[in-house]
Amino acid sequence: MAIQINRTLRLPDGEYFHSGGTKSGIAIHHTVGGSARSTFEWWKKDNEMVGTAYIIERDGTIFEVFDPEAWAWQFGLKWDREEKIIFEKRFIGIELASEGGLIEDNGNLYCFDRISQKTLKKRDEALDYGEDYRGYRYFDKYEPAQVDSLIELINDLFDKFEIERRVPENYFEYYGNNLKDFKGIIGHVMVRKDKSDPAPDMSVWERIIDQSEVEKMNILNLNESLQRNLTEQEKDKLFEDNILQINKMNVAAGSMVKGVIMELQRGERDTYIKLRDAEETGHIVYYDFVQGDKGLVFRIARALGFKNVTESKLEVRGA
Repeated sequence: MAIQINRTLRLPDGEYFHSGGTKSGIAIHHTVGGSARSTFEWWKKDNEMVGTAYIIERDGTIFEVFDPEAWAWQFGLKWDREEKIIFEKRFIGIELASEGGLIEDNGNLYCFDRISQKTLKKRDEALDYGEDYRGYRYFDKYEPAQVDSLIELINDLFDKFEIERRVPENYFEYYGNNLKDFKGIIGHVMVRKDKSDPAPDMSVWERIIDQSEVEKMNILNLNESLQRNLTEQEKDKLFEDNILQINKMNVAAGSMVKGVIMELQRGERDTYIKLRDAEETGHIVYYDFVQGDKGLVFRIARALGFKNVTESKLEVRGA
């Protein structure tokens, strides 16, 4: 069944950038506001070209406020201008309508950092993180319908834009520009220390992992491996580990994968990948890029007739 997108709230042309380029990431935020419409109206009049392509209302309605191929400022990064523009342009943003972090006073919870009857929040509508997280212990709990729609939208965007189904493994951590080249799905908190969105709700990320088949990535280890060349001893060990993965696969499929590895290493190419999670007697193996020219993996595997090649998966055609 096709995903239901509501396009009744559309930002005027001057409130976003029309040329976005290739999309390779999804970012989750929450609004710290009332309804989806109130956030939309704020964006419409702020004259700052700030916004995300989607806002998901509490009842699960998905509003597309501009085409996801376009972009607007969503992260507020302090990086070099060229670097942050490249990052902003390739991420599709999704806002969850939410009051965000809550403050406590005399046993009561309040939203928007203000203590008043108008900002009073029911405790059964709050997530208790159990300790301070980015300045808050309590957060407005996302509605089940919102999370259902979030996962539906994420899956649709993964497929439509062929975005890698990957996420940094520590969902609530700050990575900063270690994510500069990351492709996959992230939360706003991962690139801003002063942000607390999305809320630190492990169950939401676990549903995304499970229902969107997202793979957790160790970003720091991955980046470390990209910053230096392998020693000859490390290359030998990597080859041995890769052979163990290849031997788990269907014989013909494993032979194809071995062919890719040999071609990557040939001559001055000096390109290496680390295989993992091979399907037993199957045609799929996952990999992490280690060194060299990333584009070679795609070009060589496709030239050899692989069924599917992504930044983390090699799939050989079955018999």
